Amino acid sequence: MLDFFKNKDRGGGKGDDRVLDGRIVCRLMRHFPVGAKVSYYPEYRQELLLDTVIIAYAINDEIVYSSSDLNCDDTSGTLTFSDQGKAHSFRKITAFRIIVPVFNQSEVKLDYARREALLKTGGLVKGNTITLMGEHKGGQVPVLDTGVIKRSILKEGVYAGQTVAFLEVDTDSLMLSDQRAHLRLQTHLPATIQISRRGETALINGVMADFSDRSLRLIVDAEFSDEVLPKEKDRVVVSFNMPGKSEHVSLVGDVFRVAERALVVMLTGCVEKGRIVALGQIEILKIKANLLQHSGTSLFR
Repeated sequence: MLDFFKNKDRGGGKGDDRVLDGRIVCRLMRHFPVGAKVSYYPEYRQELLLDTVIIAYAINDEIVYSSSDLNCDDTSGTLTFSDQGKAHSFRKITAFRIIVPVFNQSEVKLDYARREALLKTGGLVKGNTITLMGEHKGGQVPVLDTGVIKRSILKEGVYAGQTVAFLEVDTDSLMLSDQRAHLRLQTHLPATIQISRRGETALINGVMADFSDRSLRLIVDAEFSDEVLPKEKDRVVVSFNMPGKSEHVSLVGDVFRVAERALVVMLTGCVEKGRIVALGQIEILKIKANLLQHSGTSLFR
């Protein structure tokens, strides 16, 4: 559970004296707009990555479904926007929550082991920390920590009857993360990409172009047509031999982005003795140390 919950009131009292900076709220709304499809994971378990969509905000307990003409006064911090033709102006913001629907469809992309882990951890349940990852822009991804303050069934409005989760935002946690820049290594190592579709497994050859703690980038060989290339959200297994060794490494991940023949894969685990397990820091350091022994590897500049 997020530490900031400890100092917040869940329904009246001293927590009502808290005032948020409208300029920060405006920035959050730009990075996480209504209608945006976002990824999230609960309780800092990055391997339990799921998808959802932002359907509304709750600002000072007022639910708004859009934020056209979003603007904020740099001096006063007054937040202004239009919601379905209705003008809003918030001079004092005491609460800002992101509203997402509660459903289980996105869980089907998890393998059995991760579905079991999600069952134990819980997803969009009250008290859980939820980390949101927004849309990739300009080489960066906005990352934001939130916490489920409550679940509720909306009684009116556009989504009447829909079960939703209200996510209390930690306004200090927003960061723009380069998904591959953290201790990123540039390399040129032959790799094989394994993908399963409709019960059939395909092997695609390529080159690993860079590697970091959270992701890797692959360049697929020209002999493979676009039709066989993995698509965004596809689960893949990337295999390669450690430089100068006979040791074989197989990493599991989800395709985050496809640009021509380049794939960015967000890492979620590795294969050990035929089983998918979490990719720990020791394994990551071992891979990096061995990659640095390869003449084609260098620190990314």
